[in-house]
Amino acid sequence: MVLERESLGTLFEALVRQGYKILGPTLHEGAIVYDELTSTSDLPAGWTDEQDGGTYRVKRRNDGALFGYVVGPHSWKKFLFPPVLRLWQAERRGNGFQIEAEQHESTKMAFFGVRSCELHALAIQDKVFANGTYVDPLYKGRRDRVFVVAVNCGQAGGTCFCVSMNTGPRVSSGFDLALTEVLEDGHHYFVVEAGTEAGRASPSAG
Repeated sequence: MVLERESLGTLFEALVRQGYKILGPTLHEGAIVYDELTSTSDLPAGWTDEQDGGTYRVKRRNDGALFGYVVGPHSWKKFLFPPVLRLWQAERRGNGFQIEAEQHESTKMAFFGVRSCELHALAIQDKVFANGTYVDPLYKGRRDRVFVVAVNCGQAGGTCFCVSMNTGPRVSSGFDLALTEVLEDGHHYFVVEAGTEAGRASPSAG
């Protein structure tokens, strides 16, 4: 289906109502990074980046594209593997101590704006930590509660490798919803594709 730019906020609102924390691209301190989003106004509308060997800078576009940039300095891994995580704590009791395992509750997260190369990277992580011989329960608990809104790439940077590695630019799997951003003749909209039952049940795909 086609989703108008002005209607993208309804998808945000639906995800929030379902208890998801929305994480995606935003402009911060001169870079497009992944952080928590409260609305579509947090997206880097009208910004792009220039990347090449040893070079990264953001600059203004001549349109209002929300995803008119390539993969930047952050990755989704930081949300699935927090840099600091307490696994257990100990309490002294007499001459000994009692170890208590930390209780972890996984937050429902919506990854908004995932590119094809990133989906391939997530698939490798899933193979090792969620579907392998030795499962990481903390990783799997977070990963099972992620809703993925992917974006097809419309441009490439000087450091992109999707064609040579067969990882893009079009997303092919691993997403709940996939968006293709289109700007033509003053019309700004998204072509939406559902990849899972959860994606088909969302308001944007209904």
